[in-house]
Amino acid sequence: MTETCYSKGQKVILVTSQTKNGKWSCKFSIPGFNHLDLGLQDQDSSKGYKTEWEARTNAFQRAKLLLTGTADMPKEPLLEKA
Repeated sequence: MTETCYSKGQKVILVTSQTKNGKWSCKFSIPGFNHLDLGLQDQDSSKGYKTEWEARTNAFQRAKLLLTGTADMPKEPLLEKA
């Protein structure tokens, strides 16, 4: 499923998917955003979320960190998984 969100006036495209084990993951892209890591930003495929909402929320939080210029994006999920 693809969803378009906005942060700081910038478009963020979220692409969620469900793995074979039933976990959810979400990639994001920021069109026109110049950053060293261009393209889709992905979560660690070995990790997943129980719900689609958790996966989307985590991806959007990571996108917002990128947009605010946070130098060191955390590698670990921002939300605690149950």
